[in-house]
Amino acid sequence: MDDAIPDIPELRVTDVAARLGEPSFFVFDNNGRGRWARGHVPGAKNLNAYDFDETALPANKGATLVFYCSGPG
Repeated sequence: MDDAIPDIPELRVTDVAARLGEPSFFVFDNNGRGRWARGHVPGAKNLNAYDFDETALPANKGATLVFYCSGPG
């Protein structure tokens, strides 16, 4: 976790797994659609990080949003 972006907390896999299904906890998979179709975190929605609008995100501004991908960054 030494490549963390300042002011954006990182969650461990166990933390995410424990919170799946909470009403204000959303997981977004930023991999390509094909990779997402082959496997993703249960309940994760596929989101193209380069082409989406705010309607793809929850209206609840207090919600926890988790984004992940398989890229090196």
